[in-house]
Order: sequence, then structure tokens, then C-alpha cells
Amino acid sequence: MIVAKITYTYLQRSGIIEATTWEGTTMRITFSLNVQAKEGTLRFTDCAGKTVTFSKEQTVQQKVSMITLGELCGLPKRQLATCFGFKTRKSYYDIRHTVLNGSPADLLPKRPGPHTPSKRTKEVEALIIRTRFETDLNRDAIAEALTQQGCKVSARLVGQVLADYGLAKKNR
Repeated sequence: MIVAKITYTYLQRSGIIEATTWEGTTMRITFSLNVQAKEGTLRFTDCAGKTVTFSKEQTVQQKVSMITLGELCGLPKRQLATCFGFKTRKSYYDIRHTVLNGSPADLLPKRPGPHTPSKRTKEVEALIIRTRFETDLNRDAIAEALTQQGCKVSARLVGQVLADYGLAKKNR
């Protein structure tokens, strides 16, 4: 699927070429570029047939490329986001904000799932079960008693542990 055709743009160069300072100089560069996104792979092809390909693992480059295309061509943002594997127009604008205002580290993929270690350890389970056998408290009272002892657990966690071990008190 061809995402966009860019025919020309202005690029600003900065740096030193052969001891000549180009910083702040605007150079007009004309080019024709086909952009294809297919199965997570991004391919740029110029009129001479030279290609640059980015795999789906190169997420930072793909995000920057998507925003570059969005700024330089008039494609609908939702269509552009969908071609790059994002679901919504809001995804485009969230990434745009990060590209234009954030740091490169903000563009790295985030680890899915919980970001803190589980409070349900074997020691906590043992403490809950021991408290259940030593007392006749319900889950709320067990959670409160353990919290007072310095072990912060919720009533829900106590209930899950008791249910998993078949020790949940049945309501009568």
C-alpha cells in the first residue's frame, strides 16, 4: 500500500561540510518519494529506485517518519496512523506531541503489563493462611489485622488467596 508520494520539500541542514558552516542555511531540495507501509515494514523509494527500509522493530524511526509524512503531506491523520499500525487519530497526535516536544527515550516502546512487583508473594500468602487458621476473622478483618502488623494487603488480595486455597468463608 502506498502511503504517500512526496514531490518536494525544504530541508534545513546543520553541521560542517568541508570547513564550511551550514548552520541556519536553508537549502531547497527537490525529490520524489514513494512511501509504502506493509505488514509493519516501512519502505521509502525514490524515482531512481533506491530504497530505505525500516522493519517493525524500528519503532522510533517509524514514529518519526509517520509524523514527518503527516506534516509534509495532506493525508488524513487517521489513515496515516492506520498505515503505520496505530489504531486511532489520537495515536497520531499523541506520537506527534512526543516527537515534537519529548525526548527520544519517550518514543521507545513501553513494557506491557504491571510496572510494579506483585504484592502477592509466598510469604504474604503464608501469613494470610496462618492468620485465617489462627483466628476466625473474615477477609476484611484479616486485611486490617495484617495492615496493622505492617503488611499492607487489601481485602481483595486476602479474598483471592483464601479462594485459591479453598479457605474462603462461606456466607450463611
